[in-house]
Amino acid sequence: MPETEATVQPARLDPSDPESRLSIRERLSYGAGDIGGNLVFATVSAFVLFYFTDIAGIGAAIAGTLLLFGRVLDGTLDLIVGTLIDRTKTRWGKARPWILFSIPVLLISFVLLFAVPPGLSETGKELYAFVMYVLCLGVGFVCSNLAYHTLLSVITANSKMRVSLTVIRSFAALVTSLAVNVATIPIITSLGGDQAAWTTLITIYAVIAAGTFLILFFGTKERIKTVESVGDETKLPLGQKIKLLVRNRYFFLVFGLFLAVFVLQGTASVGVYFADDVLGDVNLYSFLGMVQILPMAFGLWFMPPLMARFGKRRTMLVGIAIAILGSLVPFLDPSNLGLLLTGGVIRGIGTLPVMAGMFAVVADVVDYGEWRNGVRLDGMTFAGATAGQNFGAGLGTALVGWLLAAASYNGLADVQPESAIQMQIFLMLGMPLIATIAMGVISYFLDVDKHLPAIQSELSARRAAASSNA
Repeated sequence: MPETEATVQPARLDPSDPESRLSIRERLSYGAGDIGGNLVFATVSAFVLFYFTDIAGIGAAIAGTLLLFGRVLDGTLDLIVGTLIDRTKTRWGKARPWILFSIPVLLISFVLLFAVPPGLSETGKELYAFVMYVLCLGVGFVCSNLAYHTLLSVITANSKMRVSLTVIRSFAALVTSLAVNVATIPIITSLGGDQAAWTTLITIYAVIAAGTFLILFFGTKERIKTVESVGDETKLPLGQKIKLLVRNRYFFLVFGLFLAVFVLQGTASVGVYFADDVLGDVNLYSFLGMVQILPMAFGLWFMPPLMARFGKRRTMLVGIAIAILGSLVPFLDPSNLGLLLTGGVIRGIGTLPVMAGMFAVVADVVDYGEWRNGVRLDGMTFAGATAGQNFGAGLGTALVGWLLAAASYNGLADVQPESAIQMQIFLMLGMPLIATIAMGVISYFLDVDKHLPAIQSELSARRAAASSNA
């Protein structure tokens, strides 16, 4: 199908189409998945490096390298798992079974990741940490989260409903991240701040996550099936799938967008160090996270009508411009808590459209690939986004570890050298600015919005024709 055909003005999707309608219960069940996912992901992203360096006694450079290698492996597994999801056919669909059966691996390894045995040698601790990290994020989280992403494109075909679902899941993710960022350090401190405190709290997080994953599995339904105009995607060899995937020019852009967004999230792991060494109170980390997340959590609900009127891409670009402004404010005085909080609020508001639209954009890219190539690669396309997420978060966290080590940071020392303080300031303020600018450049070229009306109208016609001929 030539791309020029997307310029034809189509009829809108019929809102009475069962592919377009989801109950409130199902939408909330879908959003529950990001509560469990972020109890794991937000906790690991924010605290595992700090736990490794200051509790388990692993060096910052080694810890950062372990985390990066783990995320590179995660990204490789994304493509494998994405292929397997596309090959899966069960009475539950292709994505939901992966969510269900990944629960034990994900949550058991999550608890063990924050339970490094103190009696191990230095090398033993490093190997243990690497294995548990790979099992948690590389196996359990990849299987669960990639299936969760994929579910968005097969639960409904309606673009507006996808934005609504993305807003619900993003709200759940933000509230969970807020709770994790605000509560974790104070709870750990109240429990004694030692290994037993970490094990107790992480176990509680894991139990809650298990319940939300079960709500997700039992409360949702997969509806969208591929129209097999080229062939059954479950039988295509991996090489041919990759060729079809790379022919989708938007695939590389969503990979880059997720990479930039999660580099930003990965470098946020410096926040604990920054609060302790630059601001002088580790408990202030809770406020630094809260001022960015709260505006996003409340403002998300305004995103669907804005995006429906102005489009996802345009709204995202305006938001990114605001986020860049917010990133510049703290440079006036990096140790001024008021400026940090003000800049954080502005940056949180600016990041809203990206949080609301990024997963919906990937689902749109799946539609674009099916329209253009005749094969629907839900799992593979979302694997590309998730690979960007893993590479980005791993690279961001690794940069924190490497640069802190290069600046002579010592997690067991009472006072840090000036070089480590200055590096923490750069990581806290400079890296978010760089990553946000990259997000803006990528979003400018990610103009899949302009093709959507024609794509979704034609795909609906294909599905209707296939159903009538079945």
